[in-house]
Amino acid sequence: MIESSDSDSEEDVPRRRIETKAAGQKRKRPRHLPSTISPDNIATPSTGLATSTPGPSGYSVPLAVGDSDPHSSTAAHAATPPAVPAATPATAPAATPTTTPAAPAVPAPTPATAPAAILATTPAAPRGQRRQRADDGELLVTFNSATVKSNSGYTWHTSPQVAAARRTPARNIVVSSRPGPTQAASQCTTPEECFHLFMSTTIVDLIVDFTNKKIDDVATKYKRKTATVQHTTAAEIHALLGVLIFSGYRKDNHLNTRELWCSEVGALFYKAAMSEVRFNYLLYCLRFDDIGTREQRRATDKFAPVREMWDMFMANCEDNYTPHENLTVDEQLLAFRGKSPFKMYNPNKPAKYGIKIVMVNDVQSKYLLQAIPYLGKAGTTTRHGLTLGHMFTKDLTSRYQNTNRNVTTDNWFTSVPLIQDLLTIGLTLVGTVRANKPEIPPVMREKKDRRPGSSAFLFTDDMTLVSYVPNTQTTKKNVLLLSSMHTQQVVNDVTGKPNIIEFYNETKGGVDTFDQMCATYTCSRKTNRWPLCVFFGMVNASVINSWIIYKANNPTLGRKELHRRKFMHGLALQLIKPSARERMNNPSQHRQVKLAIRQVCSLNLPSGTAAGAGASAAEMRNPMVRCTKCDSKADKKTRFRCHSCRQPVCPSHYFPYCCDCL
Repeated sequence: MIESSDSDSEEDVPRRRIETKAAGQKRKRPRHLPSTISPDNIATPSTGLATSTPGPSGYSVPLAVGDSDPHSSTAAHAATPPAVPAATPATAPAATPTTTPAAPAVPAPTPATAPAAILATTPAAPRGQRRQRADDGELLVTFNSATVKSNSGYTWHTSPQVAAARRTPARNIVVSSRPGPTQAASQCTTPEECFHLFMSTTIVDLIVDFTNKKIDDVATKYKRKTATVQHTTAAEIHALLGVLIFSGYRKDNHLNTRELWCSEVGALFYKAAMSEVRFNYLLYCLRFDDIGTREQRRATDKFAPVREMWDMFMANCEDNYTPHENLTVDEQLLAFRGKSPFKMYNPNKPAKYGIKIVMVNDVQSKYLLQAIPYLGKAGTTTRHGLTLGHMFTKDLTSRYQNTNRNVTTDNWFTSVPLIQDLLTIGLTLVGTVRANKPEIPPVMREKKDRRPGSSAFLFTDDMTLVSYVPNTQTTKKNVLLLSSMHTQQVVNDVTGKPNIIEFYNETKGGVDTFDQMCATYTCSRKTNRWPLCVFFGMVNASVINSWIIYKANNPTLGRKELHRRKFMHGLALQLIKPSARERMNNPSQHRQVKLAIRQVCSLNLPSGTAAGAGASAAEMRNPMVRCTKCDSKADKKTRFRCHSCRQPVCPSHYFPYCCDCL
């Protein structure tokens, strides 16, 4: 209760506040604020303090320091000093001969004219200045009535319906489970092993089978059956993945393949992995389903070209990691401008056009747990009258039911029915909510007469609704949040923000950070086929998830965190080695290609081991062939052969290995 006194002048108030701060009485911990303030308990503030006036929306509006309230009776007596009670004979000092006559008292507001809500009188601190202490009051909107109803008749209470508990509520205690890689995933210690957890052998074999079917159809158009149009293998698909990951490592994904394989400006890695013509041919023939039955499956599922591979990949993501206590549900837009029946336009995204993927991520590690593609209004059917946001959130978190984890969402997902539905399956939710929801009362939507930095709370038995007006220099905003995790009206004494908003800011970035990580070192290339765009997104997600698994399985790296770029470089090298070894053993392979493979993959054969000792110089009966190391003008012919690569070399280059194999 604020009391007035003659000894409080405009000069005394700041000095008393400074003395109080010097006494070290500042609260360092958020405190529970009073739920209601009765106007009968508030006396008239003295000159120099802020007061409040009823606004048009039913709550009071704080005035600046020194302003008067034209709607109150104190405006007519602004120059009259407040009443001072006369001293009793027992306590009156002897030197006081007379007593100052008391001024007329200010009448208290009657119940008929009392405002529905009263706002605390502490003004918001200007930008760049420190906020006033909690002891001086908080910008908190409180209500006299016990309940507030929305236009749809939904009832909210103005005071918390759950008593403040000293212990954590049971619904906020996560079921005991060790977060991080599962038991099977914790055995993987190399980048290649971690990557194969997601791009598993089953997925690679599926790609090989359907790609070879496409190669058979395309090969009929070629007159010469060269190595370019041959069937692919699992080792070559791994090499293709290695090339894509290496292009993301170097940020070459936007370059033409001529520049990638150029001897002057390109990297030697690409030549060691495969030829440029073969790379383009594989991307052209890459398929993920049976073309013969696609139309039949597409009649019921627009995602049919990649559905089988997508489901296997998502199952791998869920099976290999246990999330922490907080999850984030949001959307990702895979950049795509080609033809697609469910291409989206989102002006708030950098790519603007693309394929919308709704996903759930772990807040702490940013690990992708589950994702569902949005197939448009025609391709997405809702169940039991649920909204799309409600259905997506419930499906994405179905694996984590009855674990008491919290889910953070934005206003496209959050709704009162969703919170109530998640509570029945053992999950809490915190998220922003749109003001046009039928359960939001009109008094919580108003922002015109609200002081910047003020907060208003409403409660039910299961959730808390908070309305916060941030202190912005431009347009005034009103932020609405719903929470089934918080039950009390708590405001941080330092920042002035409700704890619900601070918790939301800490947990909202799981998906956005994951999307930013994908864009930093993306392997996506320009394509007109949306299944290939989805495949590139899966490769990006596999790299990030495998990097998270690799860091968790190698605790010694915690002292100096392994950068994801170095991880991608090592992973790309391991993926191309099996295919590179096969190419190097090919006797018809060009010498420059073999040299590139030895330099990139470090596959040099030690002398006298892999290739054997071979025949001696006296035993060689090979035909006379020109030495490959000498100048062609010299025309030196020899019977000697390198014991490793079997290339003809003259005695001056015979060791008995050629100089390249040493």
